[in-house]
Amino acid sequence: MNVTLRQLRAFHLVAQSGSFTDAAKRLHLTQAALSSLVKELESALGTRLFDRSTRSTKLSPAGLDFLPLAVKVLEDLDFALESSRQLLELKRGNVRVACTPLYASYLLPHAIFQFQAQNPGVQVRLLDSLNEEVLLRLASGEADFAISPQRSSDLDLVEEPLFNDRFLVVCPSHHPLDKRRTTTWSEVLTFPFIAMTKGYMSRLQVDLASHSPALSLQPAYEVSFLTTVLAMVKEGLGITALPAGALTMIKQAGLRSIQVESPVVYRQVSLFTRTGQTLAPAAAELKKFLLDATGTMRHK
Repeated sequence: MNVTLRQLRAFHLVAQSGSFTDAAKRLHLTQAALSSLVKELESALGTRLFDRSTRSTKLSPAGLDFLPLAVKVLEDLDFALESSRQLLELKRGNVRVACTPLYASYLLPHAIFQFQAQNPGVQVRLLDSLNEEVLLRLASGEADFAISPQRSSDLDLVEEPLFNDRFLVVCPSHHPLDKRRTTTWSEVLTFPFIAMTKGYMSRLQVDLASHSPALSLQPAYEVSFLTTVLAMVKEGLGITALPAGALTMIKQAGLRSIQVESPVVYRQVSLFTRTGQTLAPAAAELKKFLLDATGTMRHK
């Protein structure tokens, strides 16, 4: 049985108006074309839907039974079409963004606030995760896209650069580096160093070794969370190096940040999506918003 939406709409309008002539006008069809659609529907159902006379057109008993079912199908279709239209127009939608703790606290809150001011019907869910987990949450489908420092990965992902974030050395007040405007990595590495996770340490070590094999990073401590690093530095257990994106948190902790040279080390922050993934309209719009918002940072 092949029933089309055109047949259902024709049947519904004839039932509403009680007239093939009026229904044909509303559908911009000839009366013959409309009659043909109704006859096709009756043939598919194997029953007469209207009792016709020269003076009136009324629903048959079978037509009365079938009408609420046809109306439900048409209403469901209209709802689906309207729902899709709202998604395309960003009147509603949900976006899930996986992000490392630093950029979840520094980059995204203000960006999400601005985006939702322009698109109040879109809900953004921020999945803040340890660095090692961010891309896994994206690859598993838990997130629509991810924001993370650049990293090598066996996962099938597409990477788009957002901006470069320069490393600063962080020390407590009254430290030998406290009053310095700049320092060098050779000098930094003479003090106990607090590193954040093995991935963080290994990437920084590669950057330093590419400048000079003598720059060997041997951390005194390795921890996972930025708040832990800052607390340990404040207690005088060592110094650390953090991207400039952490400046607000560094200042709030009462610590000093100093530019490091020889070499200047940057960490590229990127936006990742799954290869071959088509983003939903709301996610695609937020992605574009973030790429545009970080454009000036990217070209510094």
